[in-house]
This record gives sequence, structure tokens and C-alpha cells, in this order.
Amino acid sequence: MSLVVGGIVPPQNVVGRVRDAADVMASLSGGGSVLVGDRRHGKTSLARVAQLEAANAGAVVIAASAERETYADFVGSLATELGRLEPAWAQEMARLRLSLSAGPIKIERGRNAASVLDDLLDRAVSRAAGRQVVLFVDEVTILARNLERHERGAGDNFLHMLRRFRQKHGSAVATVLSGSIGFHHVSPDAPSTVNDIRKITVGPIRSDHGAYLAECLLLGEGVQSEHRRDVAEAVAAAAENIPYYIQHLVAATVIAWRATGKLPRAEDIPRFVDTAIEDRADPWDLKHYRNRLSDYYGTDATAVGRLLDVYAHAPGRLTIDDALTRTQGEGIDITDRVQLVAFVERLELDHYLERIGDADKFASALVQRAWRAMRR
Repeated sequence: MSLVVGGIVPPQNVVGRVRDAADVMASLSGGGSVLVGDRRHGKTSLARVAQLEAANAGAVVIAASAERETYADFVGSLATELGRLEPAWAQEMARLRLSLSAGPIKIERGRNAASVLDDLLDRAVSRAAGRQVVLFVDEVTILARNLERHERGAGDNFLHMLRRFRQKHGSAVATVLSGSIGFHHVSPDAPSTVNDIRKITVGPIRSDHGAYLAECLLLGEGVQSEHRRDVAEAVAAAAENIPYYIQHLVAATVIAWRATGKLPRAEDIPRFVDTAIEDRADPWDLKHYRNRLSDYYGTDATAVGRLLDVYAHAPGRLTIDDALTRTQGEGIDITDRVQLVAFVERLELDHYLERIGDADKFASALVQRAWRAMRR
């Protein structure tokens, strides 16, 4: 396999997601699913595998990213995709795109886009001639949040429209939704818009699959060594079996191999993680975990950041009472236990913390190390 560090992975090169893809396919008869997991864990790659399998099974597959500022942009992209997939629809889709520019002001254009989307999806079902229509929407929560911030209720309405689409047409349609931010960041009501479909958690791949992926990538770069398998296992372990970080570590390993003519030893691999964390250029974009706090938590961002400091430096898991004692000792602006529980639950939803029994710890040891380094 070729390295595609941070790029688009061809579906045939996606490793360790056979069972997850089967879960997505099984969900289609019941309305679809929402893919849940931390950023960089491979939700988009899994969706691409499922798109290919759904199309091979005879479904009309519509796929689009909702990482857009306006409703009209998103609906226009869907119309373009339908016209591309079904050439007989191209002229009809072109007329729909033209109608999106009819509104005289932005809000009216947004409302027109909502009407056009409803019409577009209905037309897709009617023209599918009995084939199931499967709508894949990546970064659905980004568009919903943008709409909600522009006009209160608009993001919720968008998500409820997708729900109505599923419920109106039953087994004739399905939606597969994914995003790098949780539905709770749109509005308090937004999570209820997906309670009718399955939630599929996308986490790290199995350790043996991680080592297999690393070795395939090393082979793709021409690395020949009797120690290649040991290095691949070390790469997978250091990357916590997350394909995105496996790609980065293999790239660093190959650079060192080409510079010295020798493949780094398995015990050398963790040093590449240290280098990435300490690099001012932040090649793994780890500072995103710190920088997004103000966007996620608003005026509470400072208190939440200091709370994460407590968990980052804790020797093990912390119960709520343990964390409350530490936050009070540090003078962190968290007023009481109720507020602390609310913060911790949101940090669990945002994949910073992981609950085990009645205690929490950082969900990722790699991110925990990076957090300590970036907070100094």
C-alpha cells in the first residue's frame, strides 16, 4: 500500500473495518446509522467502504460532505452528485441547482434550499425504480451547527428533515451520518434527531490489523528487512492502532530508513511520537485538541482546560469526588459537583475522557502526552 498521510484512503486499502462495514450495511434496512468516534479514527474511510458495498448491492448511493457554510451549497452538491451518478437526471438536477439562487436575501435562500432538499430527496426515491436510496452525509453536524448559529432552530430543522425523510419512506431509504463534532454541539435537541437509527462506534482497529497495515505500508515504500514485522508491531502500538497515526509513524520510519540505510529498531519507534509532539510545526495537528476548546465550550473553556490538566497529570483514573478535590485544591472555577459532572460528561462525549466504572481517564494516552506537552 502507498502512504496517504492525512489523505483519502482508497476503499480497497482500508484495513480492520470489515466488521464495522458489515454493521453499517446491516443498519440500512432499519433506516441507517450514525458513525460515532473521535477525529482521525477513520469514520470517513469506513463510510467510503460502505458506499462501495451499498452500490454493489444495488442501492442508489448519494454521498456528500456537509462541511459547508450554507444550506444552498450543501443541496447544490447533492444535486451535482445525483446528476453525476444518474446521467438521465442531470438536466433535472441542473434546474434544481438554479432554483437555489432565487431567494433575494440569505435567510430566504436558506429556506428555499430546505424546500429544494426535501423535493430533491423525494425525487430521488421516486426515480430510483424500487432501488433503495442510501444517503451518506459526512460532517453533518458542521453544517447543522453553522445553520443553528446563523438562525436559531435552523440546524435542528435540517436534522429533523433528514429524520422525516427516513421515516416517510421507510425501508426505501437509509441515511448514514458522520461528523467530527458531536450532535450535542448543535443544540440540546439535536441528539434526539438520530435516536431512530443505530449508533456505530468507530474506534482504533485491532492490534493485529494495525500491525498488518503498518507492514503493508512499509512494503509499499520498498522496505525490505527481517525486522520489518517487529517494527510494524511497534508502530501499531505507538499509534494506539489508529490508522491516521500509523500512516504518520510509517512515514517517519521510512524517512529515517532512507537517511541512514537502516530500518529503525522497534524500540526506536516511540521516539518518533516524541518528535511529533515536540515539533513546533505540529505535523499531527495535535494542538487542535487544545485550540478547539473555546469553540466547543465558550466562556467555560478556561475552566475545562484546567480540568483536563488535572486528568492529564493524574497517576490513574479519577472519580468525580477525586477530581472535585483536585479542582478545588487548584482553585479551578468549577462551583460544585453538579457542574463538574456536567463538564466530565461533555468531555466524554467529545472523546477527551473515557469512563471506566465510576472513574475517568484520558481516552488516549497519546493525546494525554500531547496535552501535557502543549500546556507546558
